Amino acid sequence: MRPKRQPLLAIDIGNSTIGLCFFIDPNIGKGLTVEKIPLSHIKSSATLSRMIINLLAKCYKTSNLPKQRIGVVISSVVPELTRYATAAVKSLCTDPVIITHTLATGLTLKVSNPKTLGSDRIVNGLAGFRHFGKPIAVVDVGTATTITVVNKNSTLIGGAIMPGINLMRESLASNTAKLPLIPLQKPSSMLGTDTESALVSGIINGTVGAVENIVRGIEEETHMKLKLILTGGQAGLIASVLKREHVVIPDLIFEGMRLIYNLHKEN
Repeated sequence: MRPKRQPLLAIDIGNSTIGLCFFIDPNIGKGLTVEKIPLSHIKSSATLSRMIINLLAKCYKTSNLPKQRIGVVISSVVPELTRYATAAVKSLCTDPVIITHTLATGLTLKVSNPKTLGSDRIVNGLAGFRHFGKPIAVVDVGTATTITVVNKNSTLIGGAIMPGINLMRESLASNTAKLPLIPLQKPSSMLGTDTESALVSGIINGTVGAVENIVRGIEEETHMKLKLILTGGQAGLIASVLKREHVVIPDLIFEGMRLIYNLHKEN
């Protein structure tokens, strides 16, 4: 049995939110607490630091935090906020692990320009592959809807990116004269019979159709059968309509961050 490690804080910085996940022991793949914070609430590194301290106090059920240092791993697609996060954890961790395309992750990156590959896609790809041990396509339904493909040799070979469902509904509402900002919900049918139901069908059924078509096309091009994994904030909504066999793992990215942290600390 591996010895218990110091607690781990995983910080996932996306385009809309910052996710915080706390592991009492990073050898165990279950986060004790997960919180999502809108980026609009993060005004400075001091603001983020207070939120992190509040989370840790909640996890330890005391206002007196433990005196030992904790591990920190950061995945970010917003460079300015990477700096905020690094400064925010200075009192907790002197050496946070920041995930980039150059960090050892257990994946080979076979794309034309790895530098442009988002760390979230690397992390999700690793977690999905390690979970199933077979070729996978991870669909992350967030600000953007991304598809990331890993083959049987644990090689990330590419994928696809499209606007997320929230981005689509907000864009339609703000760039047209008469289309409203609709609530997101499962469409009752393909055929919309009024403006709202037509928008719901177009956004949700359109995203599902794009995902199914793209994944099927990648399978034909690569001659692989892909295990389909859905994750991200809107994964459940897409899953309610998707006909293809799939599995939903809402916090897949935190599992991947835990795995990468452990790999980095073992090397």
